[in-house]
Amino acid sequence: MASASEEKSPRHAAADGRRTASTVWSEGAPLPGDMLLLARPHLELRGEALVSIGPAEGRRRLSPAEATLWSHVLRSLTVREVLESCGPGADLLIRDFLRDGLCELVETAFPPNRRRVLIIEPHADDAVLSVGGTMWLRRHECMFVIATMASRSNHTRYRDLGARHDIDTVTEMRRRESQLVARMLGGEHVSIGMTDAALRYRDAEWTADFYHRHSASINASTARTGDEAQLRRWQDALQRLVREQQAAEIWFPLGGPHADHMLTADACLATWAEDPALVRDRVLRIYQEVPYAVRYPTHMRNALAAVRESGAVLEEECTAIAGVLEEKRRLASLYVSQDVEELFAAGGDRPEVFWRVRDLPRRAAAGIVSTAIARPALSADRAAGWVARNRQAPRVRVLLTTPTGRWDADLKLLSAALPRARFEVCTATFAQAEIVEAARGRVDLRTVPGGTWSWLLESLRVCFSRGAPTLLLAAPGRARAARAISRLWFGSDTLVVTSMDQLGSVLRIAPGED
Repeated sequence: MASASEEKSPRHAAADGRRTASTVWSEGAPLPGDMLLLARPHLELRGEALVSIGPAEGRRRLSPAEATLWSHVLRSLTVREVLESCGPGADLLIRDFLRDGLCELVETAFPPNRRRVLIIEPHADDAVLSVGGTMWLRRHECMFVIATMASRSNHTRYRDLGARHDIDTVTEMRRRESQLVARMLGGEHVSIGMTDAALRYRDAEWTADFYHRHSASINASTARTGDEAQLRRWQDALQRLVREQQAAEIWFPLGGPHADHMLTADACLATWAEDPALVRDRVLRIYQEVPYAVRYPTHMRNALAAVRESGAVLEEECTAIAGVLEEKRRLASLYVSQDVEELFAAGGDRPEVFWRVRDLPRRAAAGIVSTAIARPALSADRAAGWVARNRQAPRVRVLLTTPTGRWDADLKLLSAALPRARFEVCTATFAQAEIVEAARGRVDLRTVPGGTWSWLLESLRVCFSRGAPTLLLAAPGRARAARAISRLWFGSDTLVVTSMDQLGSVLRIAPGED
């Protein structure tokens, strides 16, 4: 670990009074001739119009003077070079472009020998939303390298509006957005190349029909924890990243309630614990995540407690960002492909919280965060007992009131753990596509149309049916009601879970037990 004299705590970052894009828009303020004009990456010129990536943005027809200015902006010239080429009238046009978010002003010179800080983020935009104010305050003393783990993606905010972009297009678009953000900070961006959770649900180009039928299951998949093979791949990637970057500091996320966020946090913690020499003499900081700290405070408290329970010693730090809130918002707005305004509203304006890692976890445990999150909801002994009691059952009832998000893999585990069983699967309509299109195996499938009343009728049907071991998957908010109703199913040994992750570890070891 570095000594206190060698690094500065975020809480001690001084306010930065240097020029920003906002200070040069005001009437009378001179444009900084030495700063670069860079185009925002979501725009392209088609004919005489600038066209955005999404249908909601429309297009902007350029005048001849604006078209000339745009051609210069694409060349990454300084303001002085553009004014000399386009003439005095370009001054107002540049201000118009800046105000309308068509281009950005980027500093060209930063102090030499800045402290190298590696920031690990699950997705493009997570670092800026969570610690963008701190990065802006410290950009002249720190050279930030922002590394995006799940950089291969097909997600944009336009998907629900009917727009479809292929994987390569979205991945490149998000990479270019991240590169511009890094340049605004005088830093670098690295794409690690992991596939994000939504795309892992079906790693192929999605049609509009596929997305419509599977959207509920896709959303469920992003709440599932990564498996051991995924965690190992992410750890291997992290080891290579840390060795290549040789940063003085490493910042990484606490692990919000999203598969990729928990996977990133778990991979970091497991990697540091397995190989302490990898991060020796480096300052390690965990950062609080936006918007999860506001939207899911219980999850985040549990995640923090899990890290401490692993043996890590943490010291809380905080950065006040009120003085640079406009600059942080500007950085976040560069991720045009994502709905960052809504995300920013859920905590982006709050002080940014860090935990300095004074001591590493004592054990190299996999899934420190994700395992702890699942633990309070279901006892492992209870799940193991249900599997053991019903290992030789010829018939098992599975009631899916909500999508599993990973049914194909879940069915394989169930089939291996309960080798004699034929599964009577009853699923909600909005989850049926995932079930129907998976391998059927020993499955008899039935769909419950409608909502709550339909499931109450189904519950009555179970009451009067022949008893069978029953696995009931319920949404977290309805788990208590599901347990109460299941007590009426006499003769049925019922296990209620809110995620198949709660059962996964038990199912994986069950086949080898007596």
